[in-house]
Amino acid sequence: MPGRIGAALARAHENGRGALIPFLTSGFPDLTESDRLASALCDEGADVLELGVPFSDPLADGPVIQRTTQIALERGTTLAHVLGQALRLRSRVTTPLVLMTYLNPILRYGVARFPEDARDAGVDGVILVDLPPEEDPDVWETMRAGGLDTIALVAPTTPETRLNGIAARASGFLYIVARLGVTGRGEGDPRLDRILKACRERSPLPRCVGFGIGRGTDLARFRGLAEGVIVGSGLLEEILAGADPEDRERRARSFLRELREKLPTLAG
Repeated sequence: MPGRIGAALARAHENGRGALIPFLTSGFPDLTESDRLASALCDEGADVLELGVPFSDPLADGPVIQRTTQIALERGTTLAHVLGQALRLRSRVTTPLVLMTYLNPILRYGVARFPEDARDAGVDGVILVDLPPEEDPDVWETMRAGGLDTIALVAPTTPETRLNGIAARASGFLYIVARLGVTGRGEGDPRLDRILKACRERSPLPRCVGFGIGRGTDLARFRGLAEGVIVGSGLLEEILAGADPEDRERRARSFLRELREKLPTLAG
């Protein structure tokens, strides 16, 4: 039986549209306003909400996410604060919550107690950006045994032999990286279609495309190839342009609304 993430993505498909997964750096611009923005994104119909755990040495984050992360770190945001945010959100919304994090914050928090605390806070899944499933299967299994969906990253360069193992360990959805490099603007990799088709051959999990998705993205280009899109830098760039909390919330809502209008073109 699918968990909250799988059920939400299935509903999007049943409604004849793709799924929309926004990313928000937890603790940005501060913890109070981050709560307000997260609630606004859920109100605007996010199918799943990704909360980014601020980390000082990111590998995949582009300049926009790095900037918001730096602000969150300067505000003192830790993994414990992110779990607190999830707990507050869960009391108000039913939207599935995913934590996107690097491994170090979890190691510092404690691998054994993290899944239970995350589930108690209402978290549904985790993305470990810098830990491929085969590198430390015990950590992945600890997450799964604790009731968290383990969402795996798949790149255009992922060998199909490796893809078998990734698909076997993943749950919730497959996060398909549209291009090499860091998050932000950029053209999709020419090998993207091949990897999307290879994912479907190996797994029934929804394929959600991220890295470079924004207002100008033609979602119809992914019809029949992906079931959802993930947007981070484009959304955060819009929020960064806001003059005050009210303006930032207005911009976030407008951005998500505009993308949601395109979601029916993604359904194949």
